[in-house]
Amino acid sequence: MVLGEVVGKVWADRILAPLQGRRLVLVRVRPDGPDLVAVDPLNVGVGTTVLVVTDEAAAAVAGEPTVDAAVVALVADPADTSGSAPTTA
Repeated sequence: MVLGEVVGKVWADRILAPLQGRRLVLVRVRPDGPDLVAVDPLNVGVGTTVLVVTDEAAAAVAGEPTVDAAVVALVADPADTSGSAPTTA
């Protein structure tokens, strides 16, 4: 699992049939990691801190073997001391 921040949404001009209709987001892995394109079943917003699973775990979450990254949780920002829960945008 990796911790990252959603930095954008991804729209594909063409996509494999099993991935049609699935939301895709661009996640920047913390700290200073690479960007990942992940399936987003939670409808997270840009700027949200998320937990992403990869490889077989992502395929299991999505129910599709072609998926290699999937958002599985919204995470409260470690720098946020307000105690409020994260929200989707």
